Order: sequence, then structure tokens, then C-alpha cells
Amino acid sequence: RGRRARVGTRAVVAAAPTLFCIDRDGVINVDVGAPGVIDVRDFVLLPRAAMAVKMLNDAGVRCCVVTNQTCVGKALATESYVRDVIHGEMRDALAREGRGAKVDGVIYAVRTREQAPACTRRKPAPGMVLEALETFDETDAARVVFVGDTVTDMQAAARAGGVRRALVCTGYGEVMGEALRKANVSLPTTLTCAADVPLGTMMIPDECFPVDVFEDLFHAVTCILNETP
Repeated sequence: RGRRARVGTRAVVAAAPTLFCIDRDGVINVDVGAPGVIDVRDFVLLPRAAMAVKMLNDAGVRCCVVTNQTCVGKALATESYVRDVIHGEMRDALAREGRGAKVDGVIYAVRTREQAPACTRRKPAPGMVLEALETFDETDAARVVFVGDTVTDMQAAARAGGVRRALVCTGYGEVMGEALRKANVSLPTTLTCAADVPLGTMMIPDECFPVDVFEDLFHAVTCILNETP
């Protein structure tokens, strides 16, 4: 069954999700701005992020972090530092704050646009999302949700065969949340076309719609897991 989606309503998915792909900066942890976290001391989980991951764990839904980490390509941090130290802290913090919460995988891209203009992995390209589907043996994109805070997240999801797009109002998504609140639009809501997007927020291309909008990762997970197919 298809989604019934328009501004002010909640989308309904055709089947229960089996995999969440989750952006990192601005969704799981506080976004410190470009070029991202390059010092583990700056890695701080967003409120409720760990409990969101724990909720997925308890529901038997797999979750994979999918993130651009071009700080490596810019030589601001080594790949081993990002992989072992920063992502090690992410895993430890999730477990500490989320009563044993854990992500099932971390997929990242390190090359910059200048280094690899035609890169098929770096978002907005769908390569990492497709890699997640392959890693977790998921053949039905309709059962996969991508939670992100940027347009490039939504593009990567759309280009991966129709993975569901969930935009959160944290990180770069804060501007969307503020605009929707000023327009008296309650969350969750669904943007179905460019006319639904508040002016001065995000330039969301047609390929991304529909886009479901939530307060944060915890709100997205709670709402989506409680939807009735």
C-alpha cells in the first residue's frame, strides 16, 4: 500500500522497516560545523539519540550509520582516527547513554568533491546506501529508512531505489523545524512537493519527495515504528 502523504499528515509505509540508515553529524551527534568532528573531545551525542538506537535494537530493526567524512580527504584527520577513535567513542557513548545501544555498522566516504568529482559513494550519490542494503541483505528499498538532516541525505536515499526519506529538525535541519513551527505545522509532517517547503529553508529537488519531517532521531524512530502498514 502506498503512502498517503501531504503537509500536516503522517506518512504510512507499505511494510515494516527492517533497516535504518542514519546520518551521523547533526543526527546522532552535535554538528560542530565544517569540516566535522576532527577531535574526539568534540564528539557529543544529541539528546535522545542513544535511546532511539536502543529502540531500534529492541525492535529487531538493524541500523547503520552512513556518513560523509571528507575531513580525511582534506587531511584534517586520518582515516584510522575517524574509524577507531571517533567512531569508537560514538559506539561507547551510545552504549553508555542508551543502556547498551549499538549500531550494526558504520559506512563512510572520505574523498572530497575535488578529489573524486564522480564519486558514487559520497552523498548525494547513493553508493553508501546501496552498500548498506547489500551488507544487510535487504532487497526491498521500501523497507529501508534514511534519517538525515540535509538535502544530500535525502538525495542519496531517493537515488538508492526509493529508500524512505526522513528529515530531522536537528543539525542543518533546525531551520526547517523553526519554519514549520512558525507556520503552525505540527510534526511529524510530510512534504510532497517544493511548494510545501517553507521559504528560506532548504532547496529540496523534486527527486526527493515525499520527505517525512520529524523533530529528531528519537521522534522519527518512535513514529515510524508505531505506524500501521
